[in-house]
Amino acid sequence: MKNLYLRSMLAAACAVTLAACGGSGGNLYLGGQVYGLAKDGLILKNGSEELPVTSGSSSFYFTKLINTDDRYDITIAQQPKGAVCQIASGSGKASSYSVTTAIVTCTTNTYPLTGAITGLTADKLTLVIGSNSTSPLAGANAYTFPAVADGAAYNISILTNPTGQTCRFAGSTSADGRDIVGTMGSAATTAATLVCAPQ
Repeated sequence: MKNLYLRSMLAAACAVTLAACGGSGGNLYLGGQVYGLAKDGLILKNGSEELPVTSGSSSFYFTKLINTDDRYDITIAQQPKGAVCQIASGSGKASSYSVTTAIVTCTTNTYPLTGAITGLTADKLTLVIGSNSTSPLAGANAYTFPAVADGAAYNISILTNPTGQTCRFAGSTSADGRDIVGTMGSAATTAATLVCAPQ
C-alpha cells in the first residue's frame, strides 16, 4: 500500500514537471530566435502551417502545438522583401520539452549609392554616411558608397572640403549645403550631385 502511494505521488510530480516545460500530447511549443530581421514579408513554414514574422521580431512560435516524438522541419515559405534569411537547427524530432532551438538569421540586401561630382580640382574631399566614408580624388566625376542597406534612410555629409574649394550638394536643405538626406532604393540608387567651386 505504501509503495502504491509513493508511485502515485511520483507520477503526479512528473506530470507537473512536464506541464511546466510544455508538456506532451500536443502541448509542446515550436519556435526559436530571430536575428537581423529589418524587413517585413518573412513567412516560416512547418508542415501545413505558415507563420508570418514581422520586422524587428527577436523570436517566433508556431500556433499549432506539437507532440512528443513529432518530427518538425521549419522552412522559409517566403523571404522578406529586400533581405535574405537562413535557418539553423530548424528540423528534428521533439522530445518531452518545447522546441526553441531554431535560429533564423537575416541579412538586408545592400546596393551602391552614387552621385555625380562637378568642378572637383583638388584632393582632401571626404564624404561620410555614419561611420562609412569615401574620398574622391581631384578630377573625380562621381562618388560612391558601395553598400547601403535596402530601404535605409541615409544622410550624406561633407566631412572635409577639398583644398581651396567649397562643395555643396544640389538640392540640400541645410544652410551650408553640406548634407543631403534620402532613402535607399531596392537597387543601385543615385543621390544628389555634389558641386565644387573655388573658395
